[in-house]
Amino acid sequence: MATHTLRLPLFLTRLSIFLFMLPWQIMRFTKPDVINNISNKYYKFSMPEIGSTITGVLMIALLLAFLIGFKKKISYLLVLILHGIGTLMTLPNLIPGLEGYNQLFLAAVPALGAMLLLYCLRDEDTMLSVD
Repeated sequence: MATHTLRLPLFLTRLSIFLFMLPWQIMRFTKPDVINNISNKYYKFSMPEIGSTITGVLMIALLLAFLIGFKKKISYLLVLILHGIGTLMTLPNLIPGLEGYNQLFLAAVPALGAMLLLYCLRDEDTMLSVD
């Protein structure tokens, strides 16, 4: 496939990943108690409000870099790794038949695949990209 035909689908993938992840980061500011509950349940540590705010600022900065295609090798990889860790931490929620199974968690799996694809094709992802 020629590079010019990949530009729009790769940009739309980047935009959709950004939109997929943004609400979770906004919640760090608007509902730090919910973030603390999620942190306790899935990551097994307490997230104080200041921690929620700090990680929110850092994650939004990362997502904005990702959205504009800035330093793709780093920003795309960090988004992929962080989402991958989050997905692995919820593995019991992804397997049908296990007590914690929740079909809504499955949305993380194709998102992870899209992030991997985008990372692999980052050099072809040039539409509205500053890098």
